[in-house]
Amino acid sequence: MIKTHTFFLKLGFLIFLYLNYVNGCASNKKLYTEIGCKPIYSNDSNSCPVAYDCENVFTRPSNKCYLNGNVYEPVDSLSKTDSALNPCFAACFCDQRTYDNKTTTKFTCAKVECPSYFTRLREPCYYQYDKDSCCEVKKYCPEEKAIDHECMYDNQVYKNGQRFYVGDFLQCVCSPEFNGTVSDKSCREVGCSYEILYMENILTRSAPVYFEKVDGCPIEWLNPEYNAATADETISTSNSNSYKCKYGDLSFLSRSKYNYWPTIRLQYIHNNMFL
Repeated sequence: MIKTHTFFLKLGFLIFLYLNYVNGCASNKKLYTEIGCKPIYSNDSNSCPVAYDCENVFTRPSNKCYLNGNVYEPVDSLSKTDSALNPCFAACFCDQRTYDNKTTTKFTCAKVECPSYFTRLREPCYYQYDKDSCCEVKKYCPEEKAIDHECMYDNQVYKNGQRFYVGDFLQCVCSPEFNGTVSDKSCREVGCSYEILYMENILTRSAPVYFEKVDGCPIEWLNPEYNAATADETISTSNSNSYKCKYGDLSFLSRSKYNYWPTIRLQYIHNNMFL
């Protein structure tokens, strides 16, 4: 027998809810794939991972920075390729600092602030975007009777240069090249920048907090040092195939065949795995 733990967190009562969001799998797939975890499949099926192995994330040297499989020494700036994949961050470099006898090594970046965040245009004017840009490239005011290029996707009409999203992580731009089919000519994948923004939270095994979507980007993290959990339940460990979740120094045994990182949602608390 081992003890499991019930979270008494500020978001309310604990509910374990297993949803089929990603190809019929309950998953925080984006988190795991971005930081380089390896999916684990059961012997009888390879459709959904039963767990993720993130040991490589925790055993690599902590005095360097990591992004997209690339290693950065302290003071190193992002490569052109990695910078292009993260256009909403500027002047990123691997930053090592020591405070109160504790040394941390992480990326430091300037967040790009787009003019469109602060200025709303009146119709018929609108902002136009490029597929690989973070911000608008220009504002466009068509003549009153001008016929501009339009795109149709998912029963929605978009004007030339307008940005739209397909699912949670595909960002597309309407252009003459867009024929209604998603492709890399008009769309690119955008992520949550876990390795740039959240590696401190990940390495301390904090719990990401999401707003509604199980595979969206976190809006904050609950730190096990400050958001306590208490032990008040026990379950059997007779299942030798069980995987454990980690929240700080606490271990949890999965109650489902899908076992993921401990994750908090504003509407539900969803049990996710971390090895």
